[in-house]
Amino acid sequence: MSAELCPIHRVPLVLSYRGVKTVPDLHARLEGLPMLYCPMCAAEGKDTAREFESARTNAFVAGLRRLLEKTDFSPHFHKPEMTFNFNPHKARLEQSGLGERKSSPSSFQTLDEDIAKRLDLFVPHKPLYSLDRLILDDATRKALHEVLALIEQQYLIYETWNLQSIDRSGRKVALNFYGLPGTGKTLAAEALANFLGRDILMVSYAELESKYVGETPKNIKAAFAKASRTGAVLFFDEADSILGKRLTNVQQSADHSVNLTRSTTLIELDRFNGLVIFASNLVSNYDTAFLRRMIAHIEFRLPEKPQLRDIWRVHLPPQLPVEPNLDFDKLAEISLGASGGEVKNAVLLAAAKVATRPKSEQVVRFADFAEAITSILEQKQRVLNSHQSLLPQ
Repeated sequence: MSAELCPIHRVPLVLSYRGVKTVPDLHARLEGLPMLYCPMCAAEGKDTAREFESARTNAFVAGLRRLLEKTDFSPHFHKPEMTFNFNPHKARLEQSGLGERKSSPSSFQTLDEDIAKRLDLFVPHKPLYSLDRLILDDATRKALHEVLALIEQQYLIYETWNLQSIDRSGRKVALNFYGLPGTGKTLAAEALANFLGRDILMVSYAELESKYVGETPKNIKAAFAKASRTGAVLFFDEADSILGKRLTNVQQSADHSVNLTRSTTLIELDRFNGLVIFASNLVSNYDTAFLRRMIAHIEFRLPEKPQLRDIWRVHLPPQLPVEPNLDFDKLAEISLGASGGEVKNAVLLAAAKVATRPKSEQVVRFADFAEAITSILEQKQRVLNSHQSLLPQ
């Protein structure tokens, strides 16, 4: 075919087998569909990829639908759940026995009945953010793009260059995002899922924990199983709660349950064939067995002045009535020490205050933003000081 050009950068589009399409009424999932994307758009964090030869995909689905309509299913002979892989490179690798096979939907028929019942507790969703919404320092952004390169170039790295000979897990990518609250860990996970064209399954410890011994490990198994079944990026928030150091002095059933949770997570992580991201503010609590299995540890730091300026800009939608010529440099300067999440909260507080004014005065001014972010930072400092005073001397 003749090379198509990106309308923005005027460079040839690249063919990549990373498209995913679901057909809910047929219980079918198509993976590895050919997509055309611009490498320069991708480097800028823009997902401009589009499906290549979509007419052939639609014709395949139409033929599959006709076939299933001709089949006589019954209460005992159920309509199957299917996954089709159109990536020729990945398919050949799996057929050779060198690649780790991804669990197919049919494999879930063999799940423990109790685990299978828990699958509906975990629901993947479409990512809310893209990479262009992610404002990070250069080191963190570089680390994220290196991870994306590993995922995008797996065939070249593992098969052509034969790095599968030293890493038999191959297709699994486990990441550790760590840093202070509000620094962008969750947003980055959603942006990665968005770029890869996948849903994201977000799991917090509150959804896993159970007061009954042995229940939490079952919930962990169900979370991994649901991510495998749907192809979603799996994201664990408050990950230190399940990746913490195992107890050596087990004296009661609760201690045994803690160790069982850790061991279950370790086993499921080794079996998982996809992208899993763990996020924590307390990474020092991680068991070293988990740290060894993570291909990258990416720190999310508090933003400096250049990032804060951009964070303020990205949090002001065009519809928000803001005074003209807002001084973003000065806003960034008075915001030093704030996280991206705190800037977002300041915008919401300032907007809420202005919304109570008469309609003719509903314009958010520099003073409103300054008052809101100053208040948030002062409140945070008071809480930190109070916490320090409660610590034993």
